[in-house]
Formats: sequence, structure tokens, C-alpha cells
Amino acid sequence: MIAYIPARGGSKRVPLKNIRPLGGVPVLGRVLQVLTRLDAISGVFVSTDDPAIAVVAEKYGGIWLGPREPALSDDKAGFIDLMHRDVQRHCDAAGGDREVLFVLATAALVPLDVYRSAQETWTRCRPDILMSVLPFAKSPYWALVPGPDGYLRPLFPKMVRVNSQDLPLAYTDAGLFYIFDVDVMQRFGSHKDVDRLQPFLVDKSYGIDVDNEDDWAALEECFVRSSEDGKNV
Repeated sequence: MIAYIPARGGSKRVPLKNIRPLGGVPVLGRVLQVLTRLDAISGVFVSTDDPAIAVVAEKYGGIWLGPREPALSDDKAGFIDLMHRDVQRHCDAAGGDREVLFVLATAALVPLDVYRSAQETWTRCRPDILMSVLPFAKSPYWALVPGPDGYLRPLFPKMVRVNSQDLPLAYTDAGLFYIFDVDVMQRFGSHKDVDRLQPFLVDKSYGIDVDNEDDWAALEECFVRSSEDGKNV
């Protein structure tokens, strides 16, 4: 299994978010400090178009294969684009390893034992993809959306009279990590279109997908709390 971290430069909403210091260490560096301690990983690769990010990656034990192609380095390139068109070269560099632990560069609060447990679950269940997930804070089955007239309508009309304790469980992508076989994922147009998507529930204190400055502030708050509890590497 390889570890693959996408870390492009040029983030507009959170400038330099992939190497912004978190507790005095670049956030990418903190992720690498954990992943490089994982057993059964044939290489921890960082995919980036930014030489400054590459310097940080190599300082903390990551492997950089050279710049990611420009078409995969803008804010329109998504998870599936990287999976189909960039992950492969990193697998080849690791001697043809097909299993991939895909980790976001800001997943700095995920501890080593969580990755180990996720690897064990992947090996035992062999799904199409294992995805870190969080439960919805409030059930999406009671969601309201604007109708053509501007008034709110239930998104799931048949569920509005169902008691909360009787609603189905619902999860959301935690935006932290995924495990998959690169050859299997070539068949799908989205990681959420697969036939067997294995949820891997993570603690909400780890599940901070950094999209804006408020998210970064929340990440810093969780980092401080976990440092006080002695959980940080």
C-alpha cells in the first residue's frame, strides 16, 4: 500500500493552507510525521505543483516525483481526476503497488492508530473504497429546500413525519482519508458511485475538512485541545 497526499499550491480561500504552520510545524509536515510511521506502506508520496510544498514534503519524509501536471493543479481538479490521472504514476514508482491510502494534506489531527484500524478494516472487508465519515449533526432526511416560489419544501416529503430515532443513519464524507485499489477505482466516475463503499467512522475532533478560514480556525482549536490532552505527535 502506498500513501498519497495531494497538496497543490495556489489555494485562494486559505492561502498556503497545505504548509501553513499548525503548532509551529507545517500542517503537511504533521500528516507526514504520522504516515511515515505506518507499517506496510511502500512509500509516502506528495503530489504537488508547488516547489515550496515539495521542499516541506521532502523535509518530513515524503517523496516527490516532480511537478503535478498543470491540468490537475487548479481548483477544478477533483478527487476522481487525481485518482484516474495522477495516482497511477505514484503506484508505478512504488513498484506497481495497487493499494492506496489517499490522505488530505490538512488531516493533521488523525492519529496513527486510526490509520492502522482503517487498514485492518480495509484488509478484512475488501470494499471498493473505504471512506472516513462523520455522522450528520442533524439528519438530512428533514432537510428543507426552496421551491420555485421561494418557500421551503421538504427534500424528502415522506420522511417529515418519521420520528428522529427512527430515521436511517446518514453519514457525510469527513474529508480526511480513503483507501482503495487504483485498478478498481478506474471503473467509476466518482468515489461515491461505487457498489461497495465502506464507511469508517472517525471522531468529530479529527473531521475538519479545511475549505475556508473558519475551518482553519476550528482546526487550530482542535489541535490545541488535543495537545492539552497529550494526543498530538
